[in-house]
Amino acid sequence: MSGDGSRVEWKTPERDNRPVSGWFISAVIAGALIVFTFFVVGTWAQLQAREAHLNPAGPTTPQVLGQAEINLVNTGLMQLDTRAYEEKNQQLGKLHGYGWVDRDAGVVHIPIERAIERIVSGQPPQRDGGEP
Repeated sequence: MSGDGSRVEWKTPERDNRPVSGWFISAVIAGALIVFTFFVVGTWAQLQAREAHLNPAGPTTPQVLGQAEINLVNTGLMQLDTRAYEEKNQQLGKLHGYGWVDRDAGVVHIPIERAIERIVSGQPPQRDGGEP
């Protein structure tokens, strides 16, 4: 099939050596700016007409701020519930601190790190003045 003459060789067209006119480029840019300005002004006018259609009474003044309830919406500040955070801190304090478990029975708790060290070193828990 390649020998049938259907193959066409591409030739690059000759380059136009005429200089580009600065006035022509300036006119194109000026025309583009005029068209852009026309569309911006047209869009702004459409938005103004739409706003006037949706709110014919004009802009309203905002409700008084600082009231707990405006219309049906409760705008008061919500109180944060910190009970879980406080309980967690209390538990962490107990886990990492010293204190009494049962004062009458003489049972205390020690920090978990200290208890682990004692167990790893082979010191069993002690009660009643040093007896395990």
